[in-house]
Amino acid sequence: MVIPAKGMKGKDFKIRKAEKVYLLVHNKKSEDKASAYADEIVKKLKAAKIKTEKVPCDWYSIDEITKKTRDLILKEKGNEIAINLASGSKNHAIGLDRACMTFRDRRKIIPFYPEAKKWAVHTNIKNLTQLTTGVESIKRIHTHRIIVPEENLIEALKIIYANGVIIPLTSGKQRGIAKKDLAKKIFGSSSKQNLTKLQRNITQKLMKTWRAVEPFKVGRSEYIALTYEGDYLRYILENEETSVGPAESI
Repeated sequence: MVIPAKGMKGKDFKIRKAEKVYLLVHNKKSEDKASAYADEIVKKLKAAKIKTEKVPCDWYSIDEITKKTRDLILKEKGNEIAINLASGSKNHAIGLDRACMTFRDRRKIIPFYPEAKKWAVHTNIKNLTQLTTGVESIKRIHTHRIIVPEENLIEALKIIYANGVIIPLTSGKQRGIAKKDLAKKIFGSSSKQNLTKLQRNITQKLMKTWRAVEPFKVGRSEYIALTYEGDYLRYILENEETSVGPAESI
């Protein structure tokens, strides 16, 4: 991690010396077996006059790693952001790469993989320490954008989550929002016209295209609840990417 942060050249790209490095550290200190390594990295980066910030994160949750990374990219919007995919576990690699793919504008987002110069061979697993040393080369990992819901659909997911109540006759197991209340929140009223618009432009798309919501009917009342996929999209895309113009980067 330290060597690429100081700046390196790849085959068809280069990484400039970092001004700041974010370290995703486990949010449960008692379970964090890598804290000594993180402290050593901070020490070496400080000696190289590179700022650091530790970001607590659940290492076992790919979703949380994805969201934390996405939020950091949004925080540094406008700056060149190099993302080391080899500096953590497989969960980290998946979460980091997936976060990069959620952006329309990826021109300044550079996921890369540093190829180790030397791999350690251990015969005693109990004394297992650092597995690799040095960096032989760095390879840029090209990303393809994951299609995400339109902003109005994401906003609807947020409204359902923020205003959800226990749906009657679901034994307290299901939360959702009355369809008429969702129409009021989005369009200002629950008129027949707005309910039709809600069905055609919002809930139908969220159900059929994204499997993000499911309907519940209790008597004459209709409710809309988030599915697991809907809650995931709402969580990951909580903070929106601002407009970047008509062209998508590749």
